[in-house]
Amino acid sequence: MQILRSITDLFVLGAESYSEEQIAIFDDVITRLIEKMDPRSLSELSARLAEVANPPKGVVAQLSGSDNIAISGPALEKSEGLSDEALVSIAASKGQKHLKAIAGRRSLSEVVTDVLVERGDPEVSRRVSANLGARLSEMGFVKLINRAKKDRSLADAISSRTDLPPELVPFLRLALET
Repeated sequence: MQILRSITDLFVLGAESYSEEQIAIFDDVITRLIEKMDPRSLSELSARLAEVANPPKGVVAQLSGSDNIAISGPALEKSEGLSDEALVSIAASKGQKHLKAIAGRRSLSEVVTDVLVERGDPEVSRRVSANLGARLSEMGFVKLINRAKKDRSLADAISSRTDLPPELVPFLRLALET
């Protein structure tokens, strides 16, 4: 535990100045260390690395794929080390807590939000809709508007978006009226 914390401290302190090769070394070392760590240590590591602009990608991928949301949540919500492909894979295979964490990211592409809208429960749908950094496809908007007929909070979240396609505005108005 102390070794992991010390190496993580070293990485976080100099992360901005490390080369790709140096980050790869940290990635390899930390990956080996986390195999024997307890969930609390992994959760702490995930939270610390989620704040780093250029994290060790292998470590972040491993942490974000954990079934334990205390471990995966910080990485899913904040880490810039996750690709759209990784986010889609996790969103397609994990539970609602994981989807909710992903829905809270600062920015999301349409390919990711399409999976969140398809698989997400009402809480995930509201979080995606309220996230102005999330880009939604036209089909994503259509699905959300259909759900908004039974969910006033969702309808309100959609109505606050500036990127709603104009041709869908009448359908949202209908949802707001019901």
